[in-house]
Amino acid sequence: MRDHLGVLLMEEKSGEVAVQLFAEIPSAVVAFDNLAGKPGDPERRATFLELHFDGGELRVRGYSKMLPVIESTKNRPDGVVLGEGPVTFDKP
Repeated sequence: MRDHLGVLLMEEKSGEVAVQLFAEIPSAVVAFDNLAGKPGDPERRATFLELHFDGGELRVRGYSKMLPVIESTKNRPDGVVLGEGPVTFDKP
């Protein structure tokens, strides 16, 4: 038996729910952190649950976020030069 599991839930506005199970929590955290969607995608909620089994005791930690995540473009660089990093151009 495992001592931990990761559960990723994706809830659609229509009421549909998709479930993905992860044997390793670090890979599940990476998957959850990378979820962002894109502008124009339908709104949905992503919920990540960490299940830790300790003897007969269960500890649960949960995180949730609404998708798509739309980031502000105000503080983003104008581009990125490989090997150098972000670049900002002078604006008139």
